[in-house]
Amino acid sequence: CTAGLGGAGLARTVGPTVRGEEAAVTAWFGIALLLGGMGQPAALCFYVARDPSRAREYAATSRAIVMATGALALVAGMLLAPLLAHGNTNVASGYRIAFGVSIIALVGSSYTYSLQARDITRWNVSRTVQPVLSLLMILVLWSLNLLTLDAALLVLASTMLMQTIWAYSSCRRVGLAPGHARAGLVRPLAAYGAAQIAALTPAALNEQLDQLVLSQTVPPADLGRYAIAVSLTLLPLSAVSAIGYVAFPRLASERSVTAATRRLQRLAIWGSAALTAAMLVPLAATAPWLVPLVFGDAYRGAVPLIWILTPGALFLNCGQVIGNILRGRNHPGVVAWAQGFAALFTIALLAALLPFLGVYAAAIASTASYGITTERLI
Repeated sequence: CTAGLGGAGLARTVGPTVRGEEAAVTAWFGIALLLGGMGQPAALCFYVARDPSRAREYAATSRAIVMATGALALVAGMLLAPLLAHGNTNVASGYRIAFGVSIIALVGSSYTYSLQARDITRWNVSRTVQPVLSLLMILVLWSLNLLTLDAALLVLASTMLMQTIWAYSSCRRVGLAPGHARAGLVRPLAAYGAAQIAALTPAALNEQLDQLVLSQTVPPADLGRYAIAVSLTLLPLSAVSAIGYVAFPRLASERSVTAATRRLQRLAIWGSAALTAAMLVPLAATAPWLVPLVFGDAYRGAVPLIWILTPGALFLNCGQVIGNILRGRNHPGVVAWAQGFAALFTIALLAALLPFLGVYAAAIASTASYGITTERLI
């Protein structure tokens, strides 16, 4: 919600074009985090929960892995920045800032996600620090008429650093830091991470391919309106994801499936569906007057996109929870297969519809792929 409020301030201040440029930069930033992370957040949470006696060593080893892979992602991003920006030097500068932030975020994730298995309260606080501080800084810049694309990305950089410091301090308090990397732990972390990245790569395509493709094919203003529609329909995601995040380490710590485990799984899935519907149905109903009121009349074109994306968001949220349940039961490969199948469907649908429908093709493809993913996971 805090990220959404910050996005609202940026959108209303800079207009659809710059909001579209920001959406393009952050979409590619997400890909840098995905590839640089190599599935380590989930692998770290799994092994800290499964083998708590070596939690410090797992955290330190995972951190060493992401520092190496993150450096490669950083270099690749810096080289690709002018190409992604289509020669626009201001936008290329934004890409460079975002890719520079990626290494900070990856190091921070080794602290944040080890907390997920050890202390869920501190983990939630650590995850909240960055968006809350970001919102406050965005609001200050907004009030001073200093809010620009580069300013928003520098806020991202500074708040990511603050989050990393906070997470490290929390890890020290609960005995997860400092620690020493162990060569013998690289293999299990890398193996789990490889299965996880196989699942997350198609998942990221399902969730971000629309904006990645639009960033290179449609005017920034169209992407800006589409990004607002996506942001609004994803508002329940943080609350719903918490259900799966809590279930993940609990399932990982159990060696067998019990009646209590099955009850937890059913409650998580149905709870995620109910919570998403309760939040999105009123949003879709009020969108025709709410969107112009909050973001300005220039974003009125986001309303039909919200209607198309709403059922997709329901599928996405349920699929996220089911995926975390399967990962907690050490079945990341099942998630990878389902997401991979849906990603291929997304690519095919985008290729067929994009020339005729523009941003609406992306909304249709996203909703359809989320539905297919959830059906395959169930």
